[in-house]
Amino acid sequence: MLKGYRPDLEKILANWGLKPLQAEMIKDVFKVKTTDGIKNLKVSPLKPNRLIFVHHAIRHLIKSGFNGMNPIIPAINGETYVSDGRYAYTLFDWIEGRQCVFDNQLELVDATRILAEMHRHTLGFSPPPHSNMRRQLGKCLEHYKERFYNLQEYQQTARRMPNDHFAQVYLENCDHFISLAAQAIAKLKQSHYQELVIKAGIEESFCYGDPAARNFILTPEGQVFLIDFDSCRLDMPIMDLVKFIRRVMKKHHWSYPTAQVIMDAYQDVNPLTEDELGVIKAVFYFPQKFWRISTRYFHRHGDFYPDSLFRKLQKCLQNKEAFYRFPVLFDSYHSGPGLNRDV
Repeated sequence: MLKGYRPDLEKILANWGLKPLQAEMIKDVFKVKTTDGIKNLKVSPLKPNRLIFVHHAIRHLIKSGFNGMNPIIPAINGETYVSDGRYAYTLFDWIEGRQCVFDNQLELVDATRILAEMHRHTLGFSPPPHSNMRRQLGKCLEHYKERFYNLQEYQQTARRMPNDHFAQVYLENCDHFISLAAQAIAKLKQSHYQELVIKAGIEESFCYGDPAARNFILTPEGQVFLIDFDSCRLDMPIMDLVKFIRRVMKKHHWSYPTAQVIMDAYQDVNPLTEDELGVIKAVFYFPQKFWRISTRYFHRHGDFYPDSLFRKLQKCLQNKEAFYRFPVLFDSYHSGPGLNRDV
């Protein structure tokens, strides 16, 4: 993001009354040794309406008692960020540690529990009406219908591309993925999704949005912290849980026992209702990864090159049998007392 751009850290940190002694750029943050300890200076594109939403979400979590994150350090003028006209800068205390390793079951469980704990503290969030909320609440069924039609359209397109390797592999495999997409839509319609959308709107909860391993930091003391809330949005927290499990499953070959571990750990902290579990089961039928790769190929999205996408498709299909089985196995998931909670 900052390629070729060198911010004036001394001028920026003066807004907090700090002087940088040493700085190291790590992705989109600066690890800065200052006169008041080591700080995390986070860099974001300057979009005030979006920053307002993200910073209000962070403040809400801190105020509600969530201790799995560091609070924003306000500037001298009381603002949560400063700008140099091109980027916005937010300051936190630096968290010493490393990202969680999800191949380690203990770390996977600890990360799951901190996500569940965060979800418990999202309730009652009322963002400023003029902020950019990235509202996704209630859009899941609509999105799945659109993507189901996408998969059918790509099938027709691929039939007109007999010499294209990607298109031919797509044709060899798409029927079953299209069938899974149809099942996801049918099951979501049969679930209590719409009622849960209404409930989430009343409870005023939100999603973290990016539950990737890199955002779960394990300290030397064994505490897990969440970082980088830039993707938070208005949606049901269970959508975070689905995304979290999907990301873990890609690395664990869609191992149902691993998903059970995650679900059980989550419910130890934040029990799910039977209706919530029904929505999660429906959503797992949708072939999200297959759809995304196909869309990037047939629509030539972004900086993704055809050869790279063909390799991604092949990698995705290496686990297709496990992926086919996973939602059926997950349908059998049951748990303890959380399932009897009133909706």
